[in-house]
This record gives sequence, structure tokens and C-alpha cells, in this order.
Amino acid sequence: MPKKIPGIRDIAKLAGVSIGTVDRVLHNRGRVSVESKKKILAIINEVNYKPNLLARSLVNRKKITIALIIPDYKLDEYWKQSQKGIEAALQAWNSYEIELLIFRFELEDTQSFLKATAKAFSAYPAGIIFVPIFYDRGLSFLKKCEEIELPVVMFNTYLPASQPLCFIGTDSVQSGVLAAELMDMITLNGSKMVILHFDEDLKNSAHMLEKEKGFRSYFSSSKRFPDLLTAVLNNTRHQYQKQLEKLFQENKIGGVFVSTSKAHRIGEFLEQQKMGGVKVIGYDLIPKNVELLKNGWIHFLINQNPRRQTELSINTLCNFLVNKTIPESQILFPLEVVTRVNLKSYLESDIH
Repeated sequence: MPKKIPGIRDIAKLAGVSIGTVDRVLHNRGRVSVESKKKILAIINEVNYKPNLLARSLVNRKKITIALIIPDYKLDEYWKQSQKGIEAALQAWNSYEIELLIFRFELEDTQSFLKATAKAFSAYPAGIIFVPIFYDRGLSFLKKCEEIELPVVMFNTYLPASQPLCFIGTDSVQSGVLAAELMDMITLNGSKMVILHFDEDLKNSAHMLEKEKGFRSYFSSSKRFPDLLTAVLNNTRHQYQKQLEKLFQENKIGGVFVSTSKAHRIGEFLEQQKMGGVKVIGYDLIPKNVELLKNGWIHFLINQNPRRQTELSINTLCNFLVNKTIPESQILFPLEVVTRVNLKSYLESDIH
């Protein structure tokens, strides 16, 4: 006797749910709990269920709306790279009926973030992708999505205590450890080091706190015990000349670790002051950072690859909604150290 090909009824029985629930998962209709959806999709993979090709074709033609909540790329160089990731992902899915609704917010404005999340939620998307820059607000929004069992992919910033469908990005704590190891290599014993944060509410910025935690943890477990200072520079005009002058007048600083892509602000200051002995480590290949890295005012950049993070986030949610592919709970990028020597290889790479 030929082996019976499992059908929807068999999957429903194995999962302990109704046939209607399985049908909703297969055709992305209505609301199904995240746990039930994961269980059903796992059984589908296990029994190697093959839906009717014509039916799948019709499903693929059904419009699927996705909401992307992301900082405004017109206001920050880092997020300009993410725009390229959006374009690449849309190109990859152009044969499917994918509608990507983009809701942008200002990086330093929690009210702007709240408005963007409210608009995205009101659009009734099949899934949401968002960057939880603000810890408390991001966690509250994620819980709101979980209450109605809406699949969520987060990227760039990880919220400890959160359980989205998937997080995509780098390990912030480990990147801080890496920065400390690099700083240990290039500064003299006895050098005072500054962990420098720009333009954000530190207590509500999980990614910056995690990087500082990693940086400090490296030295707490090493034989070297440098004098570590945390400085937060935050003003509406983004003019830091006087603050930086005061910081360097009051402290004999040998190394600066900038927790975001704004290392160029300290690099430009050091260039103006001709303070060549200070070592600087920061993040990301934005144009100003690249120029200062070439000229030796920034010594290392840790590349977080915002373009690839954005592209992969969209691909991951689309694969889940269209192809029923269950992603890993975390997709962590490797920690990439960029110097003057290997900079060209990064700039010429399509991946980066």
C-alpha cells in the first residue's frame, strides 16, 4: 500500500487544533497564537506536507501587508544605509503581493516613535518589523503586538526581556568587549579612557548601556585597571565644542570609545585641536567616519551593517508569512573590525 500523504486534517489532529486554525496558518488568515502557529508549522515541516501547487500560487498572490517602523534616514547617516536594505528586499520579493508600509520616526523623539507605532498598529498588518531604540516604549509596543498574536521581527537593538519572532543584529555586550580589547592593544598603561555617548537618553537606550557594560566587563576581568569615565553629551543643536574642550581639559584622556555611529564628532574635534595621541574606537561605515578612519583620527570601526540588518529583517518576516519558514529566535551578525588597511574591501563589497 502506498504511504498516505498527510493532509490538513492530519496536521490539525497532531497539533491538537481545529482544521480552521491550520487553514488560517497555511493561508495567513485571521489571528492565530504564536505558540499554535509555531507548533503547526513545525508539524508541517516534520510530515513534509505539500500543499496543492495551484492553491499555493493563489496564496502567494494574496496581498500581505507588512509594517516597518524605522528611524528617518533623512536625519541620520547611519539609517541612510538601511534604505538600501529596504530597496534590496523589495526587489527580492517583487513577484509576490507584498505591501511594505514604512513608518519613520525621529531618533531623539519618543513622541515621534509612539506616533509611528500607533499608525503602524492601526494599519492592521500581517506582521511588524521595528527598531526599538527606546527601551520602555519598545517593550510596551512589543507586548501590545503579543496580545493580539502579531508576529514581530526586531533589529539593530535588542531588548533583554523581550521575545519577538526574531531579533536580527549584533551582540551589543560582546561588541563592547571587543572595543575594550582593541583599546587595550593601542593605548598605554595608565591611560584614562572615556566611554562617550551622544544624543540619547542613556537610561532608555539599551544598546548603548549594553555596549558600555561589555566594555567595562573586559577591564574588570583583565590585569589592567584603567581609569574609566562615562560621559553623555546631549544637546538639541548637536554642538559639542565647549563640552569636549572641558572634558579634555579636566582629564588626561588616552582613549575614547563612542557607543554609536557618531565617532566622527570626537574625531573632528581631535583633528581641529591636533590631538593625535588620543585613540578612538566607534561604530559603522558612514561617510564622515570613513574619512576620519582614512586620515588616522579614528583607529577602529566596528561595522554593524545596517543595510544587511534591514534587508534580512524584511526577508525573514516575508519568509515566515509567505513560506511558513520559522526563523531562529536570534540571528546575530559577526563582529567586524574595520581599519584603514581593510576599509577598501568593505566599501567595495556589495554585501556591505
